[in-house]
Amino acid sequence: METLVAYAFHGETGTRAAAGVARVEAYYDGLWDQKATHKGCDTSTIGLHIWDRDDTTCLWPSWHDTSDLRVASLYAPLGYQRVIGDVSPYDGPARLAHAVRRTPADFLELAPPFTMAALHPAEERLDLFTDSIGVGRLFQLRLSDGWVWSNRPAAALLFAGMTAAAAPRGWSYAAACGWFMDDSTPYDGVLAVPGATHIVADGRSRRQTVTRIETTSIWSTDSPDTVDETAEALQDVAKSVARLWPGKPTVDLSGGRDSRVVAAAFLTAGVDLKLNSYDAVPGELQVAETLVQALPFQVEHATPAPAKPQPVKPVANPRPATPPPLVDRALRWHRYAEGLRPASYLFHAPPATLANVVHLAIGGAGGEVAHGHFYPADVLQLDALPLHDKVHAFGSRLQTRLMPTAGPAELSRMAVAEQIDRVLRTAVHGGIENATMLDYFYLVERLRRWGTTGERSGVVSPLLVPSFVRSAFALSPAERVDNALHRQLVQRLIPEWADIPFFKPQPVARRTPARPRCLADAPDRDRIAELITDVDGFDPQAVSTLWAASIAGASSAAGEAALNQALWRATFDQHLDEVNRHLPARPARPAVKLSSPPPPAKAAAPSRRLVKHPVVRRLARSRVWKAFRSTRLGRSWRSLRF
Repeated sequence: METLVAYAFHGETGTRAAAGVARVEAYYDGLWDQKATHKGCDTSTIGLHIWDRDDTTCLWPSWHDTSDLRVASLYAPLGYQRVIGDVSPYDGPARLAHAVRRTPADFLELAPPFTMAALHPAEERLDLFTDSIGVGRLFQLRLSDGWVWSNRPAAALLFAGMTAAAAPRGWSYAAACGWFMDDSTPYDGVLAVPGATHIVADGRSRRQTVTRIETTSIWSTDSPDTVDETAEALQDVAKSVARLWPGKPTVDLSGGRDSRVVAAAFLTAGVDLKLNSYDAVPGELQVAETLVQALPFQVEHATPAPAKPQPVKPVANPRPATPPPLVDRALRWHRYAEGLRPASYLFHAPPATLANVVHLAIGGAGGEVAHGHFYPADVLQLDALPLHDKVHAFGSRLQTRLMPTAGPAELSRMAVAEQIDRVLRTAVHGGIENATMLDYFYLVERLRRWGTTGERSGVVSPLLVPSFVRSAFALSPAERVDNALHRQLVQRLIPEWADIPFFKPQPVARRTPARPRCLADAPDRDRIAELITDVDGFDPQAVSTLWAASIAGASSAAGEAALNQALWRATFDQHLDEVNRHLPARPARPAVKLSSPPPPAKAAAPSRRLVKHPVVRRLARSRVWKAFRSTRLGRSWRSLRF
């Protein structure tokens, strides 16, 4: 629920900042469930504010106040000991702020997500930092006389008193691929600050300096981290978790690759923990139990109780249960996530408030960069093509994978295709000329927009640590397909696990695919039909065809995904209305009092009266008149415009 707002205005703030704070609190108070505590500091031109709950279990304070410095932190700086040493979390924010102000590149050694803002009141200086990938959220709003930054785009608009409107460019991307590409957001005028960025707002000179380290230079280096260095970085993250969150953390262990590396790092870092395994896929729990049994020491391991067998009645292509009203659900998701969650969450119940999730969640997000998340089956064959053909082939495969065959308008498809090409060519310009450009695309486009990783504090993703990413980028595409980095790290951390194969679901016999959850099954389908009739970014005729298929129960999963995205966009306008109700009413322009009666209106010129006549209008649309106008005599009559 942490909400950060920072600003830099060119003039005196006066009561402006107080009014902005009041608007933010009026809108979010119910969403915060009245559990938010406000802290902040305003100078004459710059300011910093944060709202957080007092009952958080993390020992790293979201607000740190010293005599010369105010520091606001979003998330927790995992691996902070590598920058400032093993200091107390209570003393860490000020030391970290001073350290990264001297050497901004050191901020990139912290594991994402992490965002930090530091205000120096005496210097009238505001520093803002984003992590190496940009998973830690920071958005910016440009004003005519300054800037506003926030981790929640609606909060930036509310603080500034700006009307919230949908962003055509952002929703054009989302219509075609499901997320907001490049620096776009759902809100017009609000842009995402990219990763590896350091912003300095100088209140005295009314200037702003932005420094960004090119990401290819961070991850693609001539001297990548060794396996030992990467293993040590992962263990440092585990030690940070133990230092920042009291109690025994729970680490999920499945039979797969990513969770095995994360669990191995925690188990060998000397952290007292509990392992937890699920039986989500048949056979995966057995692999997890084999891993625990192979350990040379005892560890607490929680597994689900065996389910009692239930008689199963064979049903041919069963019809899913009727979903709840979906228009209201989509609106509640926008209220919670401000348009940043993907439309795939439409059939999931959104949290009631921003304050109801406080537990620590440790997962394997980011491991995909080391095993080719966007690789097609023939990636190695495509990688052997000449560079120009390779870029074209990889771009085409991404377009096919990311965009549905029907639904998005052609302009939306073109926007996504151009952004794909732009990112791949940026990778090439940074020296990435093999299939690793697909991993670069995944990292800078998809991973940083992951719905839940940067949505709240307490989400720990050790595999996002820069050392792991650098090691992943040092792999060849063939090594990435073979999970080479995961194997090397497991061998280095827990050799007893090295010979236990990573779990792979067994192929099942070909059968009739399950019927997708149809939007037309919702009880409010008449309202849905009205909303999705003409949605920005979508082809109305294609949406109409998909809707007819949904009503008939004959739609595909891709078709339903396109319909969900159309409804997601349509309901966002209702969310904008909710936000704008908290903005000050625009005063009506006062009527001008005239000292004397206005002059009489001038009579229309004869030619204009002639033009308005319906007979003349019909003549103007005829072929005879159009032919006459192309002659020399007709061109002399151009003053008669029909």
